Amino acid sequence: MVQSEIRQVEEEQRRTKAVELSCQGAWMKWNLPERKITWAELWRMEPFRISFILRLVYDTLPSPSNLHQWGLIEEPSCKLRGERGTMAHILSGFKVALTQGRYRWRHDKVLKHLAEILDIERRKKRPSTTGKSDQIRQRGRYWSCNKVTTALHL
Repeated sequence: MVQSEIRQVEEEQRRTKAVELSCQGAWMKWNLPERKITWAELWRMEPFRISFILRLVYDTLPSPSNLHQWGLIEEPSCKLRGERGTMAHILSGFKVALTQGRYRWRHDKVLKHLAEILDIERRKKRPSTTGKSDQIRQRGRYWSCNKVTTALHL
């Protein structure tokens, strides 16, 4: 009980500090459902995905806005629409990308990748089950699945 109260106080202090940070705390202002990533999920992720998520949350990806802030480009605006090129702008939907088929292209790339993974898994050698009788245990008895019996006699 005391531990949970201490955790709540600590979490509130972390949130307060995050909101005070102008750039790195911007994620606190997003209106998104909260998601907690477990250690098991983190271990299963690819390193580049972890890097992308962390850099996205802390707004350190090379968006036009950040590149301008770092002195690497002249204009911080999006080349398609002329708006400020933030990650929120880039990742959210807008008509130019929609009419150019960019979302469809990205969607198709994801489907292609999934199809490749499924094809690889489908082709993997699996232990053969032919010739072995599958048995089902029902109420203490074993029943063989190789014999077909019917209760209906015509």
